[in-house]
Amino acid sequence: MIYRTLSLLICVMVLAACQKTTKLKLTNDLSVAISGKRLVLKKTDFSDLATSYFTLKDSKGTLIPIQFDDMDGDGVWDEVAFECDFEANEVLELELSATDKLPEFPKNTNVYLGYSPERNNEFTSVAANSRPSDHVALSTPYLYQYEGPAWESELVGFRTYFDSRNGKDIFGKAKPQLCVEQIGLGENYHEMQDWGMDVLKVGSSLGAGALAMFREDSIYRLGDTETADFRIITEGPVRSVLELTYGGWNVGGATYTVTETISIWAGKRSYESRVRLGGREGNEILVTGIVDLKKAAKGELKSGGIQIMYTYGDQSENHDNLGMGLLVAEAGFAGFSKAPEEGDGVTNTYTALLNPVDDLYNFHFLAGWEVENEAFANQSGFEAALIEVANELNANITVELIQ
Repeated sequence: MIYRTLSLLICVMVLAACQKTTKLKLTNDLSVAISGKRLVLKKTDFSDLATSYFTLKDSKGTLIPIQFDDMDGDGVWDEVAFECDFEANEVLELELSATDKLPEFPKNTNVYLGYSPERNNEFTSVAANSRPSDHVALSTPYLYQYEGPAWESELVGFRTYFDSRNGKDIFGKAKPQLCVEQIGLGENYHEMQDWGMDVLKVGSSLGAGALAMFREDSIYRLGDTETADFRIITEGPVRSVLELTYGGWNVGGATYTVTETISIWAGKRSYESRVRLGGREGNEILVTGIVDLKKAAKGELKSGGIQIMYTYGDQSENHDNLGMGLLVAEAGFAGFSKAPEEGDGVTNTYTALLNPVDDLYNFHFLAGWEVENEAFANQSGFEAALIEVANELNANITVELIQ
């Protein structure tokens, strides 16, 4: 798993009353600066807080956007998420104050599935959906707005085809905003719009991090499955999380169940995928990848414990520069490879082979489009972004409650 475990040293016994000033002490163990470190703490680390919430302020008294998430659906929050910047080896002290009502922070992430059961081009946002067993890819009028669910930060959007193609695609943004709910309604999103456009041609590749299986010298797409289910776990100002579950995936005579949990965070151009595979026999390797239809050269980098594969160049559908990168922790890394150039299965894909760690496969996918940020007008700018993400993932933050 790319995220390293946060060390929690809980040094107070009573927090609920919060009569004294309580602080959250965060220590960066890395000797480089970290931008937007993703932090997730468990409610069990604040056992005396009961069901109350709290706010966090930095040393200047500025409120830090914070999100309390009910991850198990029992109606009570069990994780709290926020981001912090750190200088090299910096120690931050954030003021923690109990509250019954949180401030309203700008919503900078989103998950969306537009569903049209009547297939009349009128789509309703749904929090969960089971794909019909007789659903056919590319059948029109569309059952799903732009063919499947999307997830976004204010900087980039992604989508997956919720059908037998199971490709992942990129919505490039011309300016920071949330926009996936409006895409494809009376517009051609393959051409530049006010919000941006679909910047990737996927074809029969894995696109921007779709899933497949390598077994007995063949690559099998996660395509036709007996069942396919979508649900939103949480969405808000800091992060959004969705779950895709596929049952009855036949791979060379073996049958698997796949649960993919995807998260995207505010201020990020990447998403994280955590995959649980049911029915493992031990001779299979989960695969993800980056499309190779525009013949952009593959590059490889390593930063700390993170292996990186990327492409960069004139490969967007807007005929300008687009970078795409996969980041995998060494513990879950089985190598980089290449899919065939032609055939009936997965083609035109630079592949990353994954091993499970504690029964989970894990990777991050990063996209950088020069229209969204001029830093991506050259390869060195995109490589710098990859290293920045790797540094953030490598950093271990020690968390301590003090008062």
